[in-house]
Amino acid sequence: MPPKAVSQRPTSSAITYAVLAAAAVGFLAIFVFRRIYPQPRRRTRDEDDEAPTRPETRRVTRAERDQRNLASRLFRNALLAPKRKTISISMKNTLLWNPSSDPDSPNHAFFESIVPFLHQLSKIYVIHLVCPVSSEQEKEQILGLLRNSKLFSSKVIDERRVLFCESDEGKIHIIRHLEANVHVEGGINGEEVVEMIRGFVGSVIWAIRGGNSEPINRAETGEVKANVDRSQWSNVEICTNLWTSHLNFEVRSGS
Repeated sequence: MPPKAVSQRPTSSAITYAVLAAAAVGFLAIFVFRRIYPQPRRRTRDEDDEAPTRPETRRVTRAERDQRNLASRLFRNALLAPKRKTISISMKNTLLWNPSSDPDSPNHAFFESIVPFLHQLSKIYVIHLVCPVSSEQEKEQILGLLRNSKLFSSKVIDERRVLFCESDEGKIHIIRHLEANVHVEGGINGEEVVEMIRGFVGSVIWAIRGGNSEPINRAETGEVKANVDRSQWSNVEICTNLWTSHLNFEVRSGS
């Protein structure tokens, strides 16, 4: 009788190796897939609960942003031209004269050549004008004179920098507040104003006779008053008018 055929069945060890090999291939495929297409990390519940209570992270972010903005502003400012100096001018007896003695009928006019002088001065200084007035009509007459001279429209003077008051005390308060590099005061009786404001500005020009080109005589400057010691006037220039002051030199030289 012929021998019986023996069936070929895989052994248990072969099956185990096959399973392990398949698993290894699967893990390798998953590893390669995740390396190529990384998945976003999911926040844990603890992190979600903690995030709103960490203000220090936002503070650091804002601080860094502020530092960048500050650096940007400093860089832009370094590229800008330096700011111009400032000058305050008491208008009466320096820029304006008024032949009318009636405060209800003012008739102010510019001294000769003042308007072109202001045009040149505005290239060096930011101009503030200060003027005591006795009535609303006088104020409007002066504003109309400035407008008609096109000093506002040509941007020689900013209308917001024309300041009116009712007395010399008010004028002194305004000048002290402005603290300009230069202040121009006018008129024979301007000595006490000069004394009151000279410590609040860089320098003072006292133009005694406004637009008149005649030289000053000693009688016009007045005697030294008991409460005014001119020996302390180290930053005060006394002159006839703006054309005999150092401002005219600055305008002519453009510096």
